Amino acid sequence: MTIFTLLAGVSAAAADGEKADPRLGKQVDRICFGRNINNFKAIEGEDDAILLEKGVNDWYKAKLIGACNYRDLKWAQSVAIDQRPAGGCVTPGDYLIFSRSAFGDFSFPNTTRCAISEIHEWNEDAAPAASGDAPAADEN
Repeated sequence: MTIFTLLAGVSAAAADGEKADPRLGKQVDRICFGRNINNFKAIEGEDDAILLEKGVNDWYKAKLIGACNYRDLKWAQSVAIDQRPAGGCVTPGDYLIFSRSAFGDFSFPNTTRCAISEIHEWNEDAAPAASGDAPAADEN
């Protein structure tokens, strides 16, 4: 019982730390794209997550399940959606397939396949201040 309580406490602390990120917005149940994902990018140093752009500057953070580490995602050149019939929307449970090929080669050795577990709105402008006490370049 003590071990379970300890693990539950660690899990809750991790969730609280994640919510402290001011860039992370409310959780949504889907992202609907006109035709394709407009853009995507890895979050520096963060495994199991990717940013997806819908439209212009409309970013979402997708939490991923699978072998979706930052090292592999940062080199991805293209992404495909492997989804259930959802009419152009990506929802939790759908898969994203990332390829290191810019030419859309989604064959096995060039790809990483990840399931979406959660989707949140993302506001890059609300980025936390850089760590350390050094002033920004424009401050005197």
